[in-house]
Amino acid sequence: MLPFMTVLTGFAGVCAAEPVLKDSSAHNTAHQTAMDKVFARPEATRQARDNGTRLAARIAKAGDYATLMVPAGDYDLRDVKIRRSLTLQGIGEVTLFSSRDTAKGLLNPMPGISLTVKDITFFGARSPDLNGAGIRHDGLDLTIVNCRFIENENGVLATGDDDGVITISNAAFIENGHGDGYSHGIYLSSGDTLIIRQSRFVGTKIGHHVKSLARATSVSGSILNDAKGRTSYGIDVSKGGAVTIWDNKFIQAADADNAVIINYDLSRGGDATSLTVKNNQITNYRRHGAFGHGTSPDTNR
Repeated sequence: MLPFMTVLTGFAGVCAAEPVLKDSSAHNTAHQTAMDKVFARPEATRQARDNGTRLAARIAKAGDYATLMVPAGDYDLRDVKIRRSLTLQGIGEVTLFSSRDTAKGLLNPMPGISLTVKDITFFGARSPDLNGAGIRHDGLDLTIVNCRFIENENGVLATGDDDGVITISNAAFIENGHGDGYSHGIYLSSGDTLIIRQSRFVGTKIGHHVKSLARATSVSGSILNDAKGRTSYGIDVSKGGAVTIWDNKFIQAADADNAVIINYDLSRGGDATSLTVKNNQITNYRRHGAFGHGTSPDTNR
C-alpha cells in the first residue's frame, strides 16, 4: 500500500448568499426534448415500442465486439441483457427510455461483458426497488462517450467485475436520483477504476452526483452543480483508494442535503491510499458549507 498522501492546491472558493437556480447549458434542451418524446401521441408511442423490440433483437444477435449503429428515434425498452461485448453508436437524436418499470435498468451488460455507448440519451428508468438505471452495469468495462442520462433513478449503477474500468467523457447527468438518498448520478459499487472527464452533473436528487467505491477514482474538467436537486455529496468516495479531483467546477446549493461537497473516508472499508485535489473552482451557497472531509489511517481531518 502506498503511504497516505493528501494534496490540496490551486482552488478558488466563493461564498455567496443566494442559490443558483438555473443551469444555462444546452443540455436543458435535451431534457425537454426527452420529456416530449415520452409523452408523445399514441402512434409515436407504438413506434417507440417497435423500435425498442427491434433494437433488443439486434443486440441479442450481435457478434462479439460488434458495432451497432442506432438510427435516430425513440426506443421504448427495458432490461436488455447484453451478453457479448459490443458498441452502440447513436446516429442523430437517439433516446432510450421505458414506459414501464424495469427490473434493473434500460441496458444491462452481463458479467464479463464490456460495453461502449456513444451519442445516446437514457431517460426515465424506474424500478420497484427505486434503483432503476439508465445503464445497470454488471459487466467488466463500460465506456460512455457524449451521452445524456436524464431523470433516471440512477444514471449509471455499476455492480460488476472487481477489475472493471468505467470511463465517462463528455456526458451529461441531469436530475437523476429517486430522491431518497440511496440513488445517484453515478454509483460504482464495485470495480477497479472510475474515470470521469469533461462531463456535467446537474440537480441530482438528494443523492450524490458521483459515488465511487473503486480502487481508483479520477474526476477532471467537469461541472457538478446541485441546482434544485438538494444534492448530498458532490463526490463520495467512502472506500478510500487513489483519488484525483482536478480542474472541476463545484456549485453547492443553499439547500444541499449535506454540508460537505467531497467526502473521502473508509466507512465502506478499503485503504486510504492518496487524495489529490487541485485547480478546482468552488461556489458554495450553503450556510456553513464545507469543501471536504475524510479519514486517513491515523487521523480524522
